[in-house]
Order: sequence, then C-alpha cells, then structure tokens
Amino acid sequence: MGESLTTEIRSRKILMIAGESSGDLHGAHLIRSLRIKEPQIEIYGAGGSQMLSAGQRQEFDMTEHAVVGLIEVAKHYSKFRGFFKRLLNLVERIRPDAIILIDYPGFNLRFAKAVKELYPSIPLIQYICPQVWAWKSGRAKMMESVFDSVMSIFPFEEAWMLKAAPKLKVKWVGHPTKDRILPIPEEYRDQKRIALLPGSREDEIKKHFPILFNAAVLMSQRIPDLKFVWVAPDEKIFKLGNKLLDGLSRSSIHLESYIGYSLTHLSRCKLAIVASGTASLECAFAGVPPVVVYKVNPFTFAVGKRLVKVKYLSMVNVLANAPVVPEILQNELTAPFLAQETHRLLIDQERYQTIQEKMKKIVDTLGEPGVSAIAAEWVLSRISSGE
Repeated sequence: MGESLTTEIRSRKILMIAGESSGDLHGAHLIRSLRIKEPQIEIYGAGGSQMLSAGQRQEFDMTEHAVVGLIEVAKHYSKFRGFFKRLLNLVERIRPDAIILIDYPGFNLRFAKAVKELYPSIPLIQYICPQVWAWKSGRAKMMESVFDSVMSIFPFEEAWMLKAAPKLKVKWVGHPTKDRILPIPEEYRDQKRIALLPGSREDEIKKHFPILFNAAVLMSQRIPDLKFVWVAPDEKIFKLGNKLLDGLSRSSIHLESYIGYSLTHLSRCKLAIVASGTASLECAFAGVPPVVVYKVNPFTFAVGKRLVKVKYLSMVNVLANAPVVPEILQNELTAPFLAQETHRLLIDQERYQTIQEKMKKIVDTLGEPGVSAIAAEWVLSRISSGE
C-alpha cells in the first residue's frame, strides 16, 4: 500500500488596528470579507466592538480612547505609549503574515515605522489612506518608506499619491459605505425629523451635544411638531450623552435616542446636524442634506488653519471643491445661529433639492458596492505574492 501523506495548512494571521468608530466599522466589514475568502484566517489586534463582533481576537478596545486635537493628544501621551508597546509585543508574539492599519495616522504611521524597523519582512498595508493631500503632505514620503501598499477610498488619492510617493503601491478600492447604503424613496422620509450626530469621540460629544440640543429646543419653539433623533456610535458615548442631557430639559422637545446604525436612522430623516467627519459623508450617501458643525480647542484650530491645504472641512465640500453643504465652525457655532441656519435649510425646498442633487453626483464617483470584498482580495494577494 502506498503511504498516505497529509499536509497541514497553517492558518494565516493578520493583525489589524483601528482607533476610531468609523475605522472600527470599516474594519469589521473587511474582517468578514477576509473570512469569507479564507475561513481559517485569524485576525488579531485592536479595534472596537464592531471588529470584536466580526471575529477579531482583540488585545484591547482602541476606539474607547479616541481623541482629536494637539492639546488632547498630549494629555493622553503616556496612555497611547502603553498601547504602542502592547501592540509591538503582540507582533512579536504572533508574527502575523500581514498588518493592516486602518486610517488613524497619528498612531498608525508611528507604529508602522516601528514595525518596519523591527520586523522588515512583515507586509504593512494601510486601509483608508490618511488625508495627506489635505495636510501634513510630508507623511506621504514616510508612508512610501514603511508601507508595502495602500488601499484608498477616494478616486483622486491614487493619482495624488503616485506623484507624492511614486514607489508606493496604491489601490483605489472604492468607498466602503457603498456596501451599507440602501437608498430610501423620498416619500418615506419624515419631513419633520432631524438627525443629531454630535460626533464619535468624547471630546466631540462634550463640545457639540449641548449646542445641538439647545438649537433643537429653539427650532421646536418655531416648529412645535419637529422630531429629533440622536444616534450614538456605541454604549459608552450613549451614556456620556445622556449624562450631558441630565441638566437640560428634555421635555421641551421630541428626542429619540439610539445606538449605532446611523445610516438606517439618517435615511428616514429630512435633515441632519452633524459633526464633521465620516457621518457628514454618510449624509451624502443617505441623500440627507446636513448642516456640518465642528469645534475644537482654539489652539488646535489656529494651528490647523495654518497647516490644512483644503478650503473646507466637510468631505462633501472637499470632494466638490465648493460649499455644497453649510459649515458652522468654532466661534460661529452657537445654538441660536445653528437653529437659524438649520431652519433656513428646512424651509428652502429649492436649496434642499439642489444639495441633494450635488451630493448624489459626488456619491456616484465613489465606486460600486463590493468594496470590502475588493479590499480583502487585495490584502490576500499582497500576502501571497510576498510584495
């Protein structure tokens, strides 16, 4: 009889890091797509509740500690240094076949550089290209020196990176929100329903939510049957928001509160008041005109104005290179002014429809559904090719 031979196939390991709720969501979809294509694959790292649910063997929840701004980051330096060391120890322990870093450039670029020096044979892949075209363009050369490839979500990034970092492999995969959106007919929208999305980080909630709530109160005094929907990204932010509301009179407005599924709730709203970030672009996908707001430490804002190379904060306006949606920033962001601007958009049907049409044109340029599957295929091909 011939000798029976069995070949043991080692499960491939990938380490993934996401530091914010949007990256956690995109990372979860990527994990699911990877596991469909390669069921035995093992995913380790740090993310949030979404990536944990998708099957990540999570060292800790990184998204619970998301901060923005120079002052805010400096206050938490020692904590992030501890995270840095724990993740380097994880790399040493599991020796992954690849590392995928999702956006979050302040932390992830430094981590990638450290990994490259210690473990040069491990492929490093950036998913969601940092917005180096908007500020800190010098980071492109650093990315070229440490990353094996980058997956971008905006079509212009591939050409921009080709000029700034010609040796870096860049793949435009499309915007991952395309995998989550289901257009809702206009007649299904509640014409008196307004979404409140004050942000996903603690600092954003503390600065924005009281202003958004007080603006909602002022609007309700003018239009008594308005309904407001607050959507928190996770339970921790939900509890913080409720704590902030404890000192305010909730009985003066109709306010519903939810955790997660922002696109689902957005799609049934007429308008949204939203902190600049991922959610402002989600409004475009849902066809809901937003009033975009943002407020940070004055020092952070002053430094940012000197460094940022784009005219607008909202990604909708950046992609259009025009003020498609209103932006209310810093000292202008007061409850009375916010209520006034939101009311104007609510009653101006012609302006409302114009914004919807322009947002749809932007969304149409951002690829087709199946983005996470394309990204997963790219990751596996990079590992297999050894590039």
